[in-house]
Amino acid sequence: MTNISAKKITVYALLSAAALIFGYIEMLFPLSFIAPGVKLGIANTLSLYLVLRGNYNGAFLVNSVRILLGGLLFGGLFSLVFSFTAGMLSILCSVAFSRLKVFGVLGISVAASTVHNLAQLVVASVVVGGGVWYYAPLLLLIGIITGIFTGLVAWLMFKYTKKIIF
Repeated sequence: MTNISAKKITVYALLSAAALIFGYIEMLFPLSFIAPGVKLGIANTLSLYLVLRGNYNGAFLVNSVRILLGGLLFGGLFSLVFSFTAGMLSILCSVAFSRLKVFGVLGISVAASTVHNLAQLVVASVVVGGGVWYYAPLLLLIGIITGIFTGLVAWLMFKYTKKIIF
């Protein structure tokens, strides 16, 4: 069994709680008029922040807790399936791109956001049929825009919180 410090548990709990709150705030201001399920991705900034810090396990943990609790509290089974699949694949993408050391924060974030949207399209096509793919061009554009936004927020967090130790 891994020995995890009380400080790490506390930091992960605080980041998970903040991500859950950000997810709730996003839910209060839906962007569904653009396309179904569109959000800014503010809740994802905390997982991206952990990836940037090289704390990949923490990123998966915080994202998993946020998605599971958010699905149980604010969503349903379908939202949980959509969110968990897309969230885990976007974190995998973030980790892979950060390890390549070729892309900056914005490149990692845009790639993760795009993967997130594509994963949700795959799940939606399985659940409701292939007709959802006509959203793909719009969701790719939205993924670029929200990825830039999320990346900028995560970069600012990274820049101004260098003293946090995990």
